[in-house]
Amino acid sequence: MALPRRRIGTWVNPAGENRPKMSSFWSPFPRVREGLERVRVRLQQQAEALPPDLRDELSPLVRREGKSLRAGLILLSAGTPSAEHRDAVDAAAAAIELLHLATLVHDDIVDQAALRRGEPALFQKLGPQKAVLYGDLLFAAAFRSVSRDVGPGSARSLADLVTIMATSEIQQLNDRFRLPLSPRRILRKTMGKTALLFSLSLYVGAREGGRSEETAEVLRRAGYALGMAFQIQDDLLDWTGDMKVLGKPVLEDLVSGIYTWPAALAWRQDAAKTRRELTEVKEGRLTPEALRDRWATQGFWEGTQVLVTLYANRARRDLDRVLGAETAERRQWEIFVESLLKRRF
Repeated sequence: MALPRRRIGTWVNPAGENRPKMSSFWSPFPRVREGLERVRVRLQQQAEALPPDLRDELSPLVRREGKSLRAGLILLSAGTPSAEHRDAVDAAAAAIELLHLATLVHDDIVDQAALRRGEPALFQKLGPQKAVLYGDLLFAAAFRSVSRDVGPGSARSLADLVTIMATSEIQQLNDRFRLPLSPRRILRKTMGKTALLFSLSLYVGAREGGRSEETAEVLRRAGYALGMAFQIQDDLLDWTGDMKVLGKPVLEDLVSGIYTWPAALAWRQDAAKTRRELTEVKEGRLTPEALRDRWATQGFWEGTQVLVTLYANRARRDLDRVLGAETAERRQWEIFVESLLKRRF
């Protein structure tokens, strides 16, 4: 007899218990924390400029605390910009945060995700039609900020990135429950989903902060590797994480038919068995939790962590090349990389 299908996005975490404060991610970086406070002021000003009814509905999303990873990366990669460059760096950080918020609003609708950062997703409160329009509004605000306050090269890169991100999301939808699994295709989606946004963040931060084009290009490569490490780690946490700490349900990718690197490792080990297991989950004859428990002893988590570390080490080499292995700035970046590898949310 088939097991009852699990509905995606129905778990609710009351009051986000046991969940670390997102801002703790940037605790070791006082300069970045100061910059993020300036960015939050800019975001709130964007919301305050809206008509009252729109402002009241959007302001809680803008104020909601997240890791602000992409904005923080822009600030970190800018180094110590002069007063002349600081406004452009802050504007770029605010724009990338608006862009990220817009993608989250739309992603939650596509994925039917109940929670975002431990609270109900925007479409759960306002309905999908209105949430789509608010996502569009956030996209427009991001591009308005870029067109006014950021250099043309950074603006072009941002426009190109949005095209790639949208293409990647469409491909991910087209690939739901797709078998056989292709490890190369999984990594390509990871690139479009996160790595390119990290890459752009480091490049834009470096250029708007006044660094040379050569330095910015090396930081772009480091950002790509960091983004791959981050997203693969994120995919692993969907299998192994604690939903009270993550602030969202676990095993959502599996239930949605989005197969990530642990599934690729299972496929490499035994394609026929993995096909059977994934099909049983899809048809409701095997629970996602049962498959997770089965795979937990197969080395797939450890194998995924090896790939995360590989990309992190690639980023380390690029950072050594451009910043020097023993400089104070390089040590700051090492703290960031270590935090990325050890994070649980």
